[in-house]
Amino acid sequence: MNEKTKDFILKTFVVVIAVIIILFFTNYWIIKPLQEVKNIAVTSFNPEVKKHEWREKENIKIDWKDADKYIGKYVITEGEIISSYNNGRVCYLNFHKDYKKYLSLVIFASSFKKFPQNPEKFYLGKKVKVEGRIKIYNARLEIILESDEQIKILR
Repeated sequence: MNEKTKDFILKTFVVVIAVIIILFFTNYWIIKPLQEVKNIAVTSFNPEVKKHEWREKENIKIDWKDADKYIGKYVITEGEIISSYNNGRVCYLNFHKDYKKYLSLVIFASSFKKFPQNPEKFYLGKKVKVEGRIKIYNARLEIILESDEQIKILR
């Protein structure tokens, strides 16, 4: 084998290895996360499901830590509200300090009148039983509370 052939084979080998590495990381960093988002979107809302079927309450009892497995489902869960925040437009009640990763309860200003005054203080530190449909918004798990009938203080 002459020098040009060896050089060509080496360069071809390096290019093939580089392409394999690029494909691997493309799959790992881009394709798989997009598939997960697509799966979440499909399970969160399926336009083929009739409106009245979408609203049916499954009443599945779950641990709030497993909420990511029940996106789109109407669930019942219990836990302690350990952090909260109210910016005047939205009130967040969180079961975990890492609210970006775990389930949060959301009350919009339009529903504030249906809850005790300052819900961020009222529910803080209390163990509650909650029911509602788990949704995902901005990659965060949430249950939107529209009335105080969805949340009961246990202690």
